[in-house]
Amino acid sequence: MDIIKMFEEIDCMSEEYIGFWRDICSIESESGDISALNSVADSISTFAQRQGFGVHRQVFDKAGDFLTVELNEGAEKGYAFLAHMDTVHKKGKFGYPPVKISGDIMTGPGVIDCKGGIAVALLAMKALAKNGYDRHTRLILTSDEEVSNTFSGQDGIDFIIKNAKGFNGAFNCEVGVDGEALVARKGILRLKVRITGKASHSGISYFDGISAIREAAYKIIELEKMSVSDGVTYNCAIISGGEAANIIPAYCEFTVDIRVKTLDEMQCAYDTVQNIAAHSFVDGTSSNIEVISRRPPLVLTEENIGLYTKLEAVASEYKLEKLNMAESGGGSDSAYTQMAGVPTVCGLGTTGAFCHTPKEYASVRSLSGRAKLLAAVCAKN
Repeated sequence: MDIIKMFEEIDCMSEEYIGFWRDICSIESESGDISALNSVADSISTFAQRQGFGVHRQVFDKAGDFLTVELNEGAEKGYAFLAHMDTVHKKGKFGYPPVKISGDIMTGPGVIDCKGGIAVALLAMKALAKNGYDRHTRLILTSDEEVSNTFSGQDGIDFIIKNAKGFNGAFNCEVGVDGEALVARKGILRLKVRITGKASHSGISYFDGISAIREAAYKIIELEKMSVSDGVTYNCAIISGGEAANIIPAYCEFTVDIRVKTLDEMQCAYDTVQNIAAHSFVDGTSSNIEVISRRPPLVLTEENIGLYTKLEAVASEYKLEKLNMAESGGGSDSAYTQMAGVPTVCGLGTTGAFCHTPKEYASVRSLSGRAKLLAAVCAKN
């Protein structure tokens, strides 16, 4: 295969794919908005079929539809790509129109997290198709990655694992950072801690009350101080409790977002929160915990490093972006391609910054650069 010719074709096709990228980002699709997510899936399906790809769709009761986009289905397996269609942003956060392009900068919901990655994968697949690539390539698209597959549940996780099995490797086109390829990601354990105290009048009978909020404060401080740089971290976030300013609060709850490198660390972290919940800093309070979601880590393995080495070799041979091996504190669906027994490298989507904020932006030129890298590594391996 003529790799240089393939790169030239990627450059020629880039404008069309930039338009596709802009269009799907313009459909604001927060994780819980099934109608919007299915509109994104419709748009991707129509575009992919027009490009000559096969598309399969999986419907879920409580989540937006998942997709697989297929090149050479039924042939000997090559590589799988992965991305997600949901974003964290509520509608209207970016104004109207939600997507804006100025020079090399595109701003909007999901331009790097992770709809830019969808465009990267499809552009790479189209370039391979035009140049006679004959192996099966599959793009797996999910709709609730940002909430750790909460809405699709185990069925959604099983969908990823089933569709990744048997491929030579998986490239997750998640948020890209210039000069980085991720060979490991932390896992995520999200818990809710609920605390019960006793209500009373804050003026007449202050000392008869038992403050659930005071107990929560002790527990939060105890958890937060256990966070370790480059280790397990405990982020106590959403807090609610109390009825009125003149009532000692009888109830409080807060969430804990825990990041870990291994499943053993996840279990230890769960036990830690359980122990702190069981201990009452304020006499008379009681507590319990609920698991909101779990996402296993993408564990650093020799297989992941080996797949990264193939990317590095292609980048060096064709003078593409040099990618350094890196790890991330953010979780992703890459954990499930690894569970399928497939070497995985993550963070290969469009590059930019400020994901999960109203300042999210992407480098427009990174679309073609990352597509060239993925197309070349598939063609050469």
